[in-house]
Amino acid sequence: MYTTTQTVNTAPIHPFGQEIVPTVLTEQTVKAAVDSFTKICGAVEVIDDDPTDFAHGKKIDGIISFVGDITWSLILVLPFRSAEMMAQKFAGFEIPFDSEDMGDVVGELTNVLAGVLCGGLESVGVHSQMSLPTVTSGSDFEQLMSENLITQRLFFMTNDHHFMVKLVVARHK
Repeated sequence: MYTTTQTVNTAPIHPFGQEIVPTVLTEQTVKAAVDSFTKICGAVEVIDDDPTDFAHGKKIDGIISFVGDITWSLILVLPFRSAEMMAQKFAGFEIPFDSEDMGDVVGELTNVLAGVLCGGLESVGVHSQMSLPTVTSGSDFEQLMSENLITQRLFFMTNDHHFMVKLVVARHK
């Protein structure tokens, strides 16, 4: 008796020497962000380039790491006004930016995005498990990235408020 196995898509998701974030990750992140935040905030538009200075001014970031077929992190970056609007839409009432509740809401928003993203990745055959969210808040800051990391910034707008999702993937050599 002979047994055969069928192998589908044997190419590695993140081949050695690749200098970009895997396309499947970018595509699924855009889809997850649009789907998730449209349900919460209303229509979400993907923007090719955003003039918003995400490194300066008050902002809050939600961070989640993933392991599985790809090891990577996601950072949801919400400037002050965007964070207040999204928190109000999500919670149903106003939440002051400097409150502990804002950190909780941004952690949950990040968790929602990551959960939808994991489901989308799974549907295309990419296995991924997510960590618990971490939230950072302050003024005039940006996460520093090692030269061993590849990043990609994805820009969005909803209700005239801008936000960004940054993808961070280890560079393979």
